[in-house]
Amino acid sequence: MSLPCEQARAIATARHFLSELCIPGKWKRVPREVRREARNRLKHFPLSWDLPKIVADAGAMQEMQDTEQHYFNQFWKEMEDGR
Repeated sequence: MSLPCEQARAIATARHFLSELCIPGKWKRVPREVRREARNRLKHFPLSWDLPKIVADAGAMQEMQDTEQHYFNQFWKEMEDGR
């Protein structure tokens, strides 16, 4: 279980990681498709002041939960298939 401050730090560092992935030459041998996907995710990645609006919006929270559940299920299926 993570503390709220650890979760907040994870969001901030994930944003930083995605932004660094977008910089050509920052890391060698990062495929162009990975850089493009990082830019696509970063485009709508929330900043700290966006979080209260997201949490207060029931539709946004449902979308987030549905998306998380989809990727959670996909991750575990791929993990099982990889054994």
